[in-house]
Amino acid sequence: MNRTIRTILGRNLAWAAGVAAGLIVLAVVAALHREEVQIQQEIASCVVRFHVKANSDRKQDQENKLAVRDALLEEMERMLGEASGKRETEEILRENLTELEFCAENVLRERNCDQQVEVSFGTSWFPRKTYGEYTFPSGEYEALNVRIGEGGGHNWWCMVYPSLCFPDALHPVPDEEGEQELETILSDEAYDSILKHGNLRFSFFLAFFGHSG
Repeated sequence: MNRTIRTILGRNLAWAAGVAAGLIVLAVVAALHREEVQIQQEIASCVVRFHVKANSDRKQDQENKLAVRDALLEEMERMLGEASGKRETEEILRENLTELEFCAENVLRERNCDQQVEVSFGTSWFPRKTYGEYTFPSGEYEALNVRIGEGGGHNWWCMVYPSLCFPDALHPVPDEEGEQELETILSDEAYDSILKHGNLRFSFFLAFFGHSG
């Protein structure tokens, strides 16, 4: 009888220990998720992204996308030359949406393409992306969005502010000035988190909890 009671108590203790361990794991996961979300939100509040969606994955559509990208990067480099921060960058882009759309349309017409182009500025969801030495977490970001035709093809993106697209539109890589500004506007924790070898790695938790579909 005593052996039976001891066996039952042992099983109950093992079950309780397992439940406690599971709760601890869930608490740790939740804490990490909250931390990742907070860092993503900080990054998103400091940057402006540039996003170009091709009509499809056909070779011609992808080439059209790159041609539009190059023309708009050149145009934005001229527009944003004197911009002093995120707010001014956003204001300039919003004020020149029609001009940017006209520029994109002209590129397509010169390439004998009659697809429509929509240029807008707003909040968009981005998956986790690596750009140069930086890996940006998935989440909502303010961006200049360019949709060519159906917008169903592979997309291209970079960072307009800080300027991690310029000065070479054909081979967009982070420049030293843009990198320095990015480090300045972000907290140490957020900046370290987006470096490839940073202490904080953005895991599948943010992608899973932050976006579905």
